[in-house]
Amino acid sequence: MLRRSRPLIVVASGSSAIAAHVAARLRREGNAVCIAHSADGCLRVATSVGPDLVLLDPALHTRRLEQLLRAHPTSARAQILHLTESTSVPRAIPSFLHAA
Repeated sequence: MLRRSRPLIVVASGSSAIAAHVAARLRREGNAVCIAHSADGCLRVATSVGPDLVLLDPALHTRRLEQLLRAHPTSARAQILHLTESTSVPRAIPSFLHAA
């Protein structure tokens, strides 16, 4: 995988407001961010860009989506984190990105 100067994160949420809020916070912290608003969109974006991390809204997360992300060579190495109210974004991000 190509080494980036800043982490690339896919934020996937059915809520435009939540996705925009999380993306804005992550961008302020210096991350590159792509947004998806559906499970299909998440799969399309993640397999196109090869993110370091995928933040999934629990409403979009399914075992099948995770399997498809893991099976594709472009997204297989991405960390997957479920976005919840208790997730401290962006504080949780460095620990997940550096744990791999």
